[in-house]
Amino acid sequence: MSGRGVVGSIIGSVILSVIITSALIYFMAPVFLPVSPERDVVVQYQYGEWNTPAYIFDDDLVYEKMNDTEITITIEQDSRLYVEFSAIALLALDSTFAVRSSYNVSLVVTGVTNRTMMVLYYYGGPAIGEYRELTYNLHMNLVTQPLPTGTYTIEVFWKSTFDATGNANSLSVAHAPTYGYTRTLFVQELKLI
Repeated sequence: MSGRGVVGSIIGSVILSVIITSALIYFMAPVFLPVSPERDVVVQYQYGEWNTPAYIFDDDLVYEKMNDTEITITIEQDSRLYVEFSAIALLALDSTFAVRSSYNVSLVVTGVTNRTMMVLYYYGGPAIGEYRELTYNLHMNLVTQPLPTGTYTIEVFWKSTFDATGNANSLSVAHAPTYGYTRTLFVQELKLI
């Protein structure tokens, strides 16, 4: 075989190898290599922090809005909302308290969705004749589905689920001067890219 035939054979083999390898990479790479996933980007955020006290008593058996705990945000089409509520709550139990004290606390994106948690204290014995205070860390978050363009209100509602024995049983938040507690709402508009 002449020198030209060998060089032509080598060049032809290299070109054929590149074509075959390129085709394999094009069709097989998505199977073996991870595809870049879509991800959420924060478009905007709102943050609120309040130190005004808010109370609910155990005979308040209907949902009511927690004072000064609201954020309004206007979002773009198909954005989602990430919402977070945080507070240190103080459960106060009268000296005649017995059995159970329980409250529902709900983080609400009005007209869209909500998340509810229960604050519960159970004591199976008789009243001990002493006033008690217990602290609870209230922390909730939620993410909505993609939403239409518009303005959305994020609020916190709460209610007692049991009218316990005793006259001064309550759940409260934000005892800033005494304990330094505040409550916060944090809202992010997320856009999928």
